[in-house]
This record gives sequence, structure tokens and C-alpha cells, in this order.
Amino acid sequence: MIPARLLAVVAVPAVAILLVLGLTVVGAVGQDSTSASLLTVSELASQTCPVTGSISTLAADQSANADAVVAAAMAASDENLQAVQIALMTAITESQLHNLDHGDLDSLGLFQQRPSQGWGTAAQLMDPTYATDTFVRQLLAVPGWQKMAPGLAAQAVQHSGTADGSNYQANWNQAGIVALEVLGNAGAPGGCGQGVGSIVGPPSAHGLPADYALPAGTAPDHAKAVQFALAQLGKPYVWGAAGPDAFDCSGLTMAAWASAHIPLLHYTGDQQNEGTAVTEAQLVPGDMILTPGSDQPAPGVAGHVGLYLGDNLVVSAIDPQDGIAVQTWDTFVSGGLVGLRDPAPGE
Repeated sequence: MIPARLLAVVAVPAVAILLVLGLTVVGAVGQDSTSASLLTVSELASQTCPVTGSISTLAADQSANADAVVAAAMAASDENLQAVQIALMTAITESQLHNLDHGDLDSLGLFQQRPSQGWGTAAQLMDPTYATDTFVRQLLAVPGWQKMAPGLAAQAVQHSGTADGSNYQANWNQAGIVALEVLGNAGAPGGCGQGVGSIVGPPSAHGLPADYALPAGTAPDHAKAVQFALAQLGKPYVWGAAGPDAFDCSGLTMAAWASAHIPLLHYTGDQQNEGTAVTEAQLVPGDMILTPGSDQPAPGVAGHVGLYLGDNLVVSAIDPQDGIAVQTWDTFVSGGLVGLRDPAPGE
């Protein structure tokens, strides 16, 4: 039986996956959708957080492909959950999430894209990450795609024989259900972008020591970011979430700095290049600390991020077990250190 809240999704397609998850995503897509160039497969892999886990309604190969589509779509769209669900809906329609090496004329892969139509080489289109990325980037380039019915948005990219997109729309609800399970896989302990180690301080205070105080002299915007993050202590970790009721690690840092009117993208791989690089000796409260996390996307690419609090403390959305909590510097960087960034170096 389909839960009532999922049935309600069909009536409001523009915000469907957000309603399913009960989340509000802060910020925009943040991608250059007009660029005609496509990232190479190796570059895509460096931006994609790998997800693994079975889906209750799917066979093993379909589950693996669903995980790959969601992970790649999250990276390509800056974690826009509407784009993720549209990508899943389209792959379900075109291939039932089987990575087909055949199709109509020269159509290939999960999205049945055609080398003869400029989608890429046959080898590229058989790669789920590449195929998903090409679809999502074309979707983001469609003017007003977020306000369109999902089926029509997919049709604007795919140009199938069904002009009204009803062939895609028929799988919208199923795509939402699959997306929920994949997000659950990503949010499982050891999943995407999670922290390393245990919290410090009393569990009742989510690791924040009783005597903690914002260090004197902290600049106003940095103080706002810290105060916002600490106000979220105890809220759950949910992959792809950016508040107000749940966050993932980059969603928390993005929302914290948004409270100070400093925009960040919702992806650790982007955040490690935003603002200005600082050294450990230059760290001030509010600066971002980027680490490999428990599931690093690729060498040199951050998988986890938190905010420095001063006093050898870091706050982050750690994982599904600890949620948003405080760790010591030594615990937070115990798995390695990728970078330190100051989002507001002009203060």
C-alpha cells in the first residue's frame, strides 16, 4: 500500500521529493547549466559520493543502478532533490533501471541515450554516472524546468515519442519511493559524507562542553554562523538535507553561513574551494574544516565538513547516530584533513 503522503506528492510535482522527505532545501542549484561542455567520467567520479544498498522492490542490478543515479544526480545538481527524482523517473521509464546495451536504433544505457545524437560515446553512455550527469545537466539547462510537470521536464531533455511526457509521469511516484530508499542507504552508518569518531562533552548537550563560550573578538558574520550551527544541535543527520528540521554536513555549513548572508554551494567538493584557504594557526570560529569523512568521494576531495568553534572544538552534522553534535579537533580530523576555508575572509 502506498502511504498517503506519497500519494499527495503526485498532486504537487514541483516539490514532491521535498514533501516526501519532509525537508526544505536551502539555496539554489548553483551550477552553470548553460555550459555545453561535459565533465569527464573521472571528474564525475571525483564528485560522486558512492552509495550502496539494496532496494526492497528492485533486483540487485536495479538497486545498484538506482544508487548510482541518485548519487550522480545529487552531485550534478548540487543536491537538488527534485532533479534527483526526475532523473530516477526517467531512468525507470527508459530502462527499468537495467543498464541496457541495446535499444531503439543506437540507444544505450539507463537513459537510452544515443551516441549519434551527441550524448557521448557508447562506453560513456554505458557508465551510469556519466549517463546520469549528462541527463541532469541537460535538465538544468531547460528554462523553467522546476515549474514544469516532471514528465514534461523529462520530455524536454529526452524528446521521446510521447510528446506530453505522460510516459515519464507515470513513474513519478515510483521514483519518489525508490529515492527514499536510496537516501536511506546513503544515510546509513558509514554512508556518504559522514564524520569520524565520537562526540565530546555530555550527550545531553550533544557534545558541547558546559563551559563553552564563543571566543571574544569573533567577527560578526563568523559569530552568526557559529550561533546558527549550535542552535541546530541534536537535529538529525539526513543526506541531502539543509534544514530546517534535518541537515547533512554541507547542508549545515551552507545554512549556517546563509544566516550571515554568505552563500555556499551544497556540496563538500565545492565548499573546499569557496572562501579563502587558511592555515591551522589562522583558524577562527566559523571557518570550515574539510576532511575525507568515512566515505571520501576521491583522493583530495572532501567527504565531510564542519565548523570550527574555537577551544579545539568542531560542530558538524556527523552521521545518523550522532546527528548534529560537537567533537574535538583531534577526533574530527582523525581520518585526515583536506582543507581549511574561511567563507568571509574580509571580516
